[in-house]
Amino acid sequence: MKLRLGALYVAIALAGCGEPPESIEPSVIATSGNDALVAHSQVFEQRIENPAPGVYVAIGYALANSIWIDGEDGAIVVDTTESRGAAEAVLQEFRRYSDKPVKAIIYTHNHADHIMGASVFANGDDVQILSHETLPKHVARVTNVLLPTIETNAMRMFGERLAEGGEAIINDGIGPELKQIGAKDGLGARGYLPPNRTFNDRLDLDIEGVKLSLIHAPGETDDQIVVWLPDLRVLLPGDNVYKAFPNLYTIRGTPYRDVRKWSESVRAMAKLNPQIMVPSHTEPVVGEANINALLTDYADAIQFVHDQTIRLINEGLRPDEIVQRIQLPQNLAKHPWLQPFYGTVEWAARSVYSGYLGWFDGDSVDLFPTPKRTKAARLIALMGGVDAVLSEASRYLKQDPQWAAELADYVCTADSSNTRARELKASALRAMAEVEVNPNARNWYLSEALELEGKVVFEPRPTDAERLAYAQTFPIENVLELMTVSLNPAKSAGVSASVEFVFPDQSKRFLLTVRNQILLIDRLNEPAADAVRVTVNVNDWVALVTQNDSLPAALASGRVATDGVSDLPALLKFLAMFTD
Repeated sequence: MKLRLGALYVAIALAGCGEPPESIEPSVIATSGNDALVAHSQVFEQRIENPAPGVYVAIGYALANSIWIDGEDGAIVVDTTESRGAAEAVLQEFRRYSDKPVKAIIYTHNHADHIMGASVFANGDDVQILSHETLPKHVARVTNVLLPTIETNAMRMFGERLAEGGEAIINDGIGPELKQIGAKDGLGARGYLPPNRTFNDRLDLDIEGVKLSLIHAPGETDDQIVVWLPDLRVLLPGDNVYKAFPNLYTIRGTPYRDVRKWSESVRAMAKLNPQIMVPSHTEPVVGEANINALLTDYADAIQFVHDQTIRLINEGLRPDEIVQRIQLPQNLAKHPWLQPFYGTVEWAARSVYSGYLGWFDGDSVDLFPTPKRTKAARLIALMGGVDAVLSEASRYLKQDPQWAAELADYVCTADSSNTRARELKASALRAMAEVEVNPNARNWYLSEALELEGKVVFEPRPTDAERLAYAQTFPIENVLELMTVSLNPAKSAGVSASVEFVFPDQSKRFLLTVRNQILLIDRLNEPAADAVRVTVNVNDWVALVTQNDSLPAALASGRVATDGVSDLPALLKFLAMFTD
């Protein structure tokens, strides 16, 4: 039996449709990309910079920078890169400047490129790990609930499969490239360590003689913090500032990023009057006047998009109309730190709209729209049939590849086996990638083109031993939460049943109840009366739900045990509701 509980092996429907094409070749131009994006790569040339006494920043070794702060008898590391492999390379470079042991690790926020190399820097020692109090919740949300979708979307956005299909990443906008999710050379190994000290608004510390303040500054994430070194007047802004227009919305998927709060956080950073700013992406900035001007413009650009989107909403405009109207003021549009190398004004405006008003744009036809496949078939008929639509797509391939892609997509949607439509859509996506300055869009265009051509497949990595060990570090509550979103509604229709799960290694027990095609989880202090009961250690249960163990083998060995013979059939019937 395959349980439907492991987010790491949930089946993901592939983008595109039908069988792979045979004739479309990758574009030579698409591997070189937009000139501006190529020039932007200079920001990420590998180096260690020393912008302030005892402060070292590793640039270009991973998607995110890692920052080393030397103390009296130990060091502090701010952000730890995306994997153990990347962290090892960075630590080796830091060791050229300091041999002091790491005494504290600070996570500026929950994104993987900042937290997954921590175990390398900790090196098994008792290290203080600090973050905002909500960081563990955000890590658990991605790891246990949304991993299949977030993981595959991130692969597309960061271009992690491009090399397999004969394409190349230019850069990922805020770093050279991400080698974490799909890496097969050890770079994907995760070394996240949960924080052992958290705070809410502000935490003032003295670590190894270094005075620092950790300040909550919501922006790219709700748990974002900045690090302030008052004696050195050094600001570490995390991901609230980087040398690109901010990713006020990310196409890989995210909860609403409060744009207004982000601008307020940047203004609050400017009020500290830093002399040196060391971001977690891109290069340091020196000089109080330079930093103040930069942060002011950055905050103004964010607020402009927010305020103008709201103004146009109140004029009755819908998202497609709003994005045609919003343009940054000329001085901000030309600003070197506000180029669309990561976020875009258009995506940000759409996100502000949905963040305030949700998905409905006010047009009645969007309340219960015609299903996409039905709509596509009817439009194709109106346009004269498949051949006419694809001929028109071919005609627009060079002059308007976006329109060509949309026309080809109608045919893909209506007939998933149409090879010509796949070829045309892939060609259109490649044409858009050739001139795209935004690496997120470029990577996604090329990734989907490769999918359409059958050259790459996007799916979550299997739960190997390394990933199993990582999954086993989370509290059992997080694993059980995954079950709530894995219940098969067809198999649970009309069912009302409960099973008590006892986890003796964590001294916890829970009553899991299925009713009305949902799963409820209740923490118990005492055994439930007359309940089917199963006893299993947490690590064994995680191994089962990630398919690193089989239920028959676990039952036979006693790793999973039921109270009585009659409980076993009831348990099997209960678990069957979570199968594909």
